Amino acid sequence: MRNINHKSTLNFYLILCGMTLLTVTSCVFTNNKKEESIFSNIAKNKKEYKNTEAELLSKFNKQNIELISISHKAREKEVPFRIKCLATDLIHEQKDINISINKIASKKLIIIPNVSNEKRLKEIEKASGNSFNRKYLENVSKILTSQIDNLRLLTDTTKDVDFKILALQTIVKLNSSLQKVKRIKSIQT
Repeated sequence: MRNINHKSTLNFYLILCGMTLLTVTSCVFTNNKKEESIFSNIAKNKKEYKNTEAELLSKFNKQNIELISISHKAREKEVPFRIKCLATDLIHEQKDINISINKIASKKLIIIPNVSNEKRLKEIEKASGNSFNRKYLENVSKILTSQIDNLRLLTDTTKDVDFKILALQTIVKLNSSLQKVKRIKSIQT
């Protein structure tokens, strides 16, 4: 059997642990300096990430909600039958479009806020009679045109096929609605 000196073994382990601790500590300090230099380089060379799909869908959704809310007001007021039918059709169409957009957005992990512009709604609420009809049709025309423009921009900028298909299908629906609005506008004036 071998004679083991426990004191020397303990000293050996203490020295080994001390050297390991010093090595780890020195590595941490040198790595921190490297990390700081990496972070400072990233801060200097900062590039903004833009998600144009999310921005354009957010704008579109805002207009979608505005159009639905002003169309609800048109249904509540005393307006010609054509305008009531147009308002009803627009509400259904915009809700269907909203469902389609939300499906693709959730699939692509995009959160679209539900915010509307109260200014237009208040402006339309104050009007009555022919003034209301004119303001309603003008606002609907502006919103539809803006939605079409946003979707065209989406088809031009995106490389995602799902967004392109959605945009093109929606543009067709919105163009037909815009034509209805123009026909009613020409009849009203």
